[in-house]
Amino acid sequence: MKFKIITTIFYILFFCSCNQKFEMLSAKNTENGVLLKKIIPNKNVKYWQVEHFPNYKTEELDFEILFSKGNTENISIPKNEFNLNGFFSGCHPSLCAYRITYLEKDQWKIIQSEKELKTFIDKIDNVYEAYLIGKINEYDIDQNSEEGNGFVKQKDGYKLKMMKYNNCPESKESFTLSINNNGNIENTKSNGFYFKTTDCIIY
Repeated sequence: MKFKIITTIFYILFFCSCNQKFEMLSAKNTENGVLLKKIIPNKNVKYWQVEHFPNYKTEELDFEILFSKGNTENISIPKNEFNLNGFFSGCHPSLCAYRITYLEKDQWKIIQSEKELKTFIDKIDNVYEAYLIGKINEYDIDQNSEEGNGFVKQKDGYKLKMMKYNNCPESKESFTLSINNNGNIENTKSNGFYFKTTDCIIY
């Protein structure tokens, strides 16, 4: 009798895990700028802003502030010297990237690398931060396909569907990855290629 109960519980858990319903992010919410705005910094951060460069809208500014949050009363936000150091770079054949400037314990700091971004995110507070951890580890989100875009909330973090893109030959490979509440990837599984051509995209 005891064996039958254990076997029944096993099959219930097995089928529940197989039938997990992944929810997709909307196309707008897959954009880097939107994901970065959803970060919840630790309580010691008094002010922070997300920067994107280059900014071609004006001749006076070499970067654009996409988002800012915090109390700016009695503080002077420093003007970062122009440089091409940043994370999530792209815009081939030109260059664009992101930075975060923030005030922590009365000291100004700047994030210019994926490693520094992971430290800033710290504990995983929401699914957007989980996706950012995936992107830090070179996975990406497919705006249009559930094979590369999906999430399930779990007790110890999130299970995500993301993809890896190759430009030559152009292809997309689906992955399932589990990210725990500490921001670490625990398991990854390739689900195979869901898009593949013989063409090469040259930048």
